[in-house]
Amino acid sequence: MLLRNTILNLLGFGAPLLVAVGTIPALIGALGVDRFGLLTLVWAVVSYFGLLDLGLGRALTQQLSVELARGREARIAPLTWTALMLMGALGSVAGVLMAMLAPWGVGLLAAVPDPEEAIRATRAMAWAMPFIVLTSGLRGILEARHAFVAINVIRLPMGLFTFLGPLAVVVWAAPRLDLIAWVLTLGRVLGFLAHAWAAARSLPQMGRTIRFEQALVAPLCSAGGWLAVSNVVSPLMGYIDRFVIGATASAAAIAYYATPNELVTKLWIIPGALTTVLFPLFTAELLDHRARTVMLFKNAISGLFAALIPITTVITLFAEPILAHWINPGFAAHSAPVLQIFGAGILINSLAHIPFTLAQSAGAARRTGLLHCAEILPYALLLWVLSDRYGATGAAAAWFIRIAVDTTATFVLCAKTLDMPMAATLPRGFVWMPVSAVAAWAVSLTPWNTLHLGWSVATLLAALAIGRHVYRQHRTAPT
Repeated sequence: MLLRNTILNLLGFGAPLLVAVGTIPALIGALGVDRFGLLTLVWAVVSYFGLLDLGLGRALTQQLSVELARGREARIAPLTWTALMLMGALGSVAGVLMAMLAPWGVGLLAAVPDPEEAIRATRAMAWAMPFIVLTSGLRGILEARHAFVAINVIRLPMGLFTFLGPLAVVVWAAPRLDLIAWVLTLGRVLGFLAHAWAAARSLPQMGRTIRFEQALVAPLCSAGGWLAVSNVVSPLMGYIDRFVIGATASAAAIAYYATPNELVTKLWIIPGALTTVLFPLFTAELLDHRARTVMLFKNAISGLFAALIPITTVITLFAEPILAHWINPGFAAHSAPVLQIFGAGILINSLAHIPFTLAQSAGAARRTGLLHCAEILPYALLLWVLSDRYGATGAAAAWFIRIAVDTTATFVLCAKTLDMPMAATLPRGFVWMPVSAVAAWAVSLTPWNTLHLGWSVATLLAALAIGRHVYRQHRTAPT
């Protein structure tokens, strides 16, 4: 079940990535670098505001899984509808705030080609906010029912529409951000309706009674509170960089930063596909099978590393030719150093998804929430200083420093959560994981020539050997 559901999630997340590779160059050509930079901000705002559910989506998944396992049928409908009503209210508030703050937010950006168009686009997306937040709750219901087939049947066309919708607008209508925003809003509404239909079929108990139960508000908010802190603060640190670049540099600099960022961070679909399935499994196993949980944790870390290291090594070593072929040589000259930093950093950061998920499954979301709260101000200061001085490359360097610190701290917190020495929770050969990422990045900085190509091939072969070694060492380790 773990393998099947992970593969389904990979298909649902991965197909839109392939479409993005083909559509982003066309969008840059039609909109121009400045307008495309603003479009990436629209995507970022929508993605971030979709997380403003105070952790209720994940709390609903956790509590609904418990109620279903215990057979408490009478509690299912009140729990589900109370959570959905709360999320609908939160989404409505988020939409109103987004519409009201649109002029202020656009005014913070430097060198915006058409501020009024950007404001209209932001207000168009504000209408989607209630549907986006409610969709996360409906998806939580489906995850609690392990209905990953239904989730990905809906996720796939929604992900494709995120990129094909804007492309259709610029091809058949006009290269206008506000029209693109209205099309994306329509897609979010249709996605909400599809999730509502699937949730009603998967959980027929929902139809027995529609009732808001005030007594359930406190348990839901308590369970979701610290989940919300990490779910809000961590993505905020992932999106704030674009706004800081826009304020310190230009909209064009956002594009030079956001394009490789969009490319590389799509690799999060791999740990994301895995952790979505691991979350309820960790929750159940931690109750009675602590040793089996640790083994599952180690398997996830070593398998994830083996899957990602060849991909991230290729991206890091061949950043400039990848961007030159994908976009154009001029764009690659600005973005290649950024992509090299992202390529090395994404491997390190992806590994942090596993201990983060385990900590939340164990009810230790408070620790991860406090960690992210402690990171945000130092990161914002470092980001501002480096992006102001070095532009997009400086912002990428700040991002790399933050995720390196965050990943190390997350593994430490996970060991404390399990009440075990950190060394006991790590796969054998774990030290090679960050070393190989930094080595690939160092080789990528050498001048591009025949010697560089030789070093790159040697580094890639070494990375593959390390990945195979780590995975085999752990598989053959005594349980």
